[in-house]
Amino acid sequence: MRRLKPVRAAFIGFGNVGRALVEEAVNTGWLAIASVSSSRGSVIVRGRKDLSELVGLASNGARLDSHSSFEQLDPVDAATESGASVAFVALPPSYETGEPNRSIYRRLASSSIDIVTADKTVLALEYGAFMSYAYSLGIRVGYNATVAAGTPVLSLARSLRGRGVRLVRGVLNATSNYLVSMVEKGLSWMEALDRARDEKLVEPDPRIDTHGWDAAAKLAIILSVLGEEASIRDVYREPLIGKVGEEEVRRAHSKGERLRYVAEADIAQGEYRVYPVILRENDPLARVEGARNCVVFEVEGDTIVVEGPAGPAWRTARVMIADALEIAAENTRS
Repeated sequence: MRRLKPVRAAFIGFGNVGRALVEEAVNTGWLAIASVSSSRGSVIVRGRKDLSELVGLASNGARLDSHSSFEQLDPVDAATESGASVAFVALPPSYETGEPNRSIYRRLASSSIDIVTADKTVLALEYGAFMSYAYSLGIRVGYNATVAAGTPVLSLARSLRGRGVRLVRGVLNATSNYLVSMVEKGLSWMEALDRARDEKLVEPDPRIDTHGWDAAAKLAIILSVLGEEASIRDVYREPLIGKVGEEEVRRAHSKGERLRYVAEADIAQGEYRVYPVILRENDPLARVEGARNCVVFEVEGDTIVVEGPAGPAWRTARVMIADALEIAAENTRS
């Protein structure tokens, strides 16, 4: 591979994925950390001391505002002031309003900064509109980390575009797998949710996982990549907790069946939904365990199944860096 010139990068978001990105980036040899931002402000890296302190914070899981060079600076302003040409976005989702995520994406694009994201917000709400806007400005967008980060689901979806996919079924939220496994072992739904909080396996707002927002966002992005132009608002969501009782979950498990939180798109009928359902043991979605995802595509009278890891943060970070590597290679060729 041709040696790449150093690429100055802004990092927006300093949660688990953002910290992992900083740690991974310093080892690439071609990504130069220009700025890092959280919801409270930013750090512009002006020398080795700033970089060393930043890596230390990332390694220790510390907050960005404890950095000695932290300032009240907007993330896009920090990216432009630091001369970044690509921004890594790892913000919490904001599906109900789209903000501040939507504004950040559009301001980055209008500032001629390419985007690599693990955040699903904008693509789940307005994939076509935003991608058209970015394309009109010559901006490249890498988003493989938005769906089943460790498994190339979107790469497969791109290869199936135009081939008449009729049905998409998937287990797209790994947290739901964990909750179900805890109920199978005897916990109540609320006890399982508390355990997931303790182990930091659930979003700060658990409804993102338990009320189908996460799975619906991923399904909408898959459909948009397939050419169906779907929004998260087109996906009907049933909550995971409450519809199926704990004893029913355990009885199903004792018979080899499994409760799974399934995202499903009947493309032929235009019906999209996320719902809990007990599956027979021979269903590929029933066999998905732990922090793993599985998607089944029905196409051309046959099925294609892709299954693999969803995370954790370090894997998501590496997928994002791979996206950035492709963007850098494209920019070098052009």
